[in-house]
Amino acid sequence: MPRKMIRADVAGAVRDELVRDPAAIPDLPRVAAALFLSVRTLSRRLNAEGTSFRALVDDVRRSRSEHLLGRTRMTTEQIAARLGYAESALFIRAFRRWNGCPPQEFRSRGGQLPGRASALARAVRPR
Repeated sequence: MPRKMIRADVAGAVRDELVRDPAAIPDLPRVAAALFLSVRTLSRRLNAEGTSFRALVDDVRRSRSEHLLGRTRMTTEQIAARLGYAESALFIRAFRRWNGCPPQEFRSRGGQLPGRASALARAVRPR
């Protein structure tokens, strides 16, 4: 039986659709169809909520990439393909934009972003 959109916020429903299959990120027409909306209506509703399909896809890709780099032995090329990038260079550029470092540096730090570990250490350091 088809599933109708129950969530009040469209962005949350879109995010749910984007993370449903860990092996692939669906495109805008597929997500719109799953939510029983036209592509144009979905875009308008996301805009009304202050976001866009592209921004939500970027957020899902960022969090998946951090997870895959920190918890698997997949290569950068494999992760780029899993996230839907045509070339690994495009993924590396996006990862650097999101996190301020390339994927391999992130992985070599044990899944920590630059400055995050030191900020955490300052927060928990006894005074």
